[in-house]
Amino acid sequence: MAEAPRGAEPADGRIVPQRDLPEDVRRALPNYKVGGSVYSSDPSSRMLMINGQIFREGDAVAAGLVLSQIRRKSAVFEFRGYRYEAAF
Repeated sequence: MAEAPRGAEPADGRIVPQRDLPEDVRRALPNYKVGGSVYSSDPSSRMLMINGQIFREGDAVAAGLVLSQIRRKSAVFEFRGYRYEAAF
């Protein structure tokens, strides 16, 4: 699968690496720090600790920032119409 070009919004719901988000979107991202994670093949058992608080898939982490998916060593977030992956 090809990545979205830098600065382009993926119209088809593709997931781009955080570094490939447009600069203005990256600057607008809320600050957060991942403190730990629990991955399971069962999505309902996955958890991510962000800023000392536990979140599950689908939770709003901050204003406009939603935790979409927890992976083994990364997470997928949704922000301003973009889906991006952040490694931890």
